[in-house]
Parts: sequence; C-alpha cells; structure tokens
Amino acid sequence: MNITKLQIVVLIEKYKKVTDVASEMGLKQPTVTFHMKSLESELGTSLFQYRSGRVLLTDAGRALYQYAVRIVTLAVEAERSVKQFSSLTSGNLELEASYIPGTYVLPKLLSQFINLHPGIDTSLKVQSDLQLRDRLRSREIQMAVLHLAGSGDDSFHTKRMADDEVVLIFAPGHPFAQSVELTAELLALEPWIQHEPASYLGETAEKWAQANGVRLWNHAVVNSPEAHKRMVSEGGSVGVFSKSGIEAELALGSLRYAPLPGNQADHGGFVLAWRKDHTLTPLQQAFIDLAGESGSAD
Repeated sequence: MNITKLQIVVLIEKYKKVTDVASEMGLKQPTVTFHMKSLESELGTSLFQYRSGRVLLTDAGRALYQYAVRIVTLAVEAERSVKQFSSLTSGNLELEASYIPGTYVLPKLLSQFINLHPGIDTSLKVQSDLQLRDRLRSREIQMAVLHLAGSGDDSFHTKRMADDEVVLIFAPGHPFAQSVELTAELLALEPWIQHEPASYLGETAEKWAQANGVRLWNHAVVNSPEAHKRMVSEGGSVGVFSKSGIEAELALGSLRYAPLPGNQADHGGFVLAWRKDHTLTPLQQAFIDLAGESGSAD
C-alpha cells in the first residue's frame, strides 16, 4: 500500500469517476484503474463498486477511506513542513485561534508578519477554545492561539503573546455608567446577554458567578461576539467581554465597561500553544518570535 493508492481512494470518494481522479492526479485512466485493482488484490477484498457509470466505495472501501484521508493529509503536511525549512521567503503559515484572539488580536499581528515576510502565504481559522485544544492533542493542527486560562496542558509548549482582562460591559445609558459601587449581588439582578456555554467567555461568566455565590439572569444567549456587543450596546442588559475586543466600541462611545467585582475566576491573556513533540518550522518560530512577549516557552 502506497500513498498514490490511498490518494486514489480519497479522490474516488470525492469525484465518483475514474476519469476525474486521473485528471486531478495527472495520471492516465488505465494507470488509476491498475492501482485500484492492485490495492484490492493487496488487501484481499473489494473496495470499489461500479453503478451507472459511477465508482462508489464498498463498506471495506469506506473503512479504508477514513484512514486514507488522515494519511494523505499528514503526507501533504509533512512535505510542506519540510520544504519550509529552506528559507523564510516562501511557504505557508497556518494558524488557528479561538474567537476572541482570532478576531481582535491576530489580524494586526498577521498583517505585520506579512509585511516582514512578503513571500509568505498565511491562513487563519477561528474555532472555539475547546475544539482547538482537542485538535492540538490529536495532532490535527500544529499550533494554535488560545486563552491563557486552562492552557496548562503538559503536552503543550506555550508562549504568552498578549495580556487581556474579562470585564463587565454595558450601554452608555445604563445606570452602571454612573458612579455605582458594583457588587456580585447587584449584577445578579440584571438581565444578562450571555455567550454560548461552551465558549471561553460563557464559561468565565459562569465561573465568576459560582466563585461569588450568585446566579445570573440569562436574558439571551448568542454565539457571535459581535452580536453580543451589539445587543448589550442597545441598552437594558449587561454581559462580559474581553477588554481587547471592545477597543473600537469604547472609542466610539457605544459601550462602557467596569472590572468584575468580587472573586475573579481566571486571569486573562492569550498564548501561542504547540505540542512538545512538534518541531517548529522556521516560519512558525518567526511568528512566535514576533508575537511572544519577552521570555522563553514554558
């Protein structure tokens, strides 16, 4: 079994036609057919079935497909990673980040990186903090930007890249905009716009409430940071948000903020994280050097 045969399995599932697979791989159709038959002979079972001019995977073929996808993806990543050791003038920097740093911190940093390395391509995907930690542990990704809280995983190296603080936000016309001494009990009387429970900010709000012995009145739950800010700015409700993510609203005067009173659940901040068994490429190291604060990796 070689990588070419596994690529054919992956592409058969995608295109359902040998001609399309051959075109994608730059091979002749008889060559693709030969590899398909050779793979079936090698494994001793039928992997492909022909129906109305289409090629479908059998049950055994689908079982092989789930492994073929991983192997082909790893092979492509391995080749790309090794090639990136040649120089900093070409290559692709792939980053994944949780919602807050991915939306409000990384765009500026990536723009600086692109200006320093104009021959480099970059990509950024934004997902939940929980998903990213799982993807790092399973080696689906090589590096991610996470919230500092909960980043203490023995399998990760981390480097702090920015400080942050989770704060209470409210509209300029809200009574809290006046000189009011805030308490956890007072905040518990307010209607809250909440983040989805699985998100970092959603978990932080609940942990803060538990740490202060109060229960929040959840008026609405949204999974969009921008929608959350907009709803709070309309007045009548409060919420929590990353201080890094409200700079524009504070400048425009559409939001106000105050520190959360009482016991604090977590310290704020963002870190770059990568597995301890991963060898950083020069591109990744260059980005870490640009993003990280002074000090060494943990």
